[in-house]
Amino acid sequence: MIRLTDECLCNLDDALLPHRFNLSRLSHLQKIILGTDGTVTQLIESIVDEKLVVNKLFEADVDSDTIATTSSEQQAEIHCQRRVILLQGETSGLPYLYADSLVYHGNMNVNFSRALTHSQIPIGKAWEKFQVETYKTLLSWGFEYANELAPHFAISSHDLVLYRTYLVFSQGKKIFRITEKFPFVWYLQSEQFTASAATTATPTLVSGI
Repeated sequence: MIRLTDECLCNLDDALLPHRFNLSRLSHLQKIILGTDGTVTQLIESIVDEKLVVNKLFEADVDSDTIATTSSEQQAEIHCQRRVILLQGETSGLPYLYADSLVYHGNMNVNFSRALTHSQIPIGKAWEKFQVETYKTLLSWGFEYANELAPHFAISSHDLVLYRTYLVFSQGKKIFRITEKFPFVWYLQSEQFTASAATTATPTLVSGI
């Protein structure tokens, strides 16, 4: 598990004061999701009892000159891509997680890279499929207002969202920078996402997708 600490807490709005919006506000499930160093896709699938699929919202190459810090990194990270997705229930269509990632294709296995580019496979399942050994480092986590994410989850722009940003390394090379987000009201208890509840809620929750 990745240890959530106050040192990494970074609420993305001045009104969300750290002494009020911190670890004490999180449920056990929320702490597990924000702190997992395994595949978040499989973790959420086990919670919601539904297979998840990728809905790609945006995918485009990024100029490596804008992200590299040394000439050696520029050589290794010539092909870098931004990838924005929703993880949705295959049957219900419910959006369970939003992820905005930088994918450093130049640092990873060719088959792994191709799977991310040419398929709808979630990142976590891809690195398991190709047996990619990974190490994750948490950069920050915290609270923010939904704002432009609100339509994806059919919530108000003033509702709270939880996020975490972390780096993923493989064989000593950075292969991802990932920011994952989900509404604060999600994952408060394990019974929240029963099949019957999901079926009932689907028309409302997926209306903005």
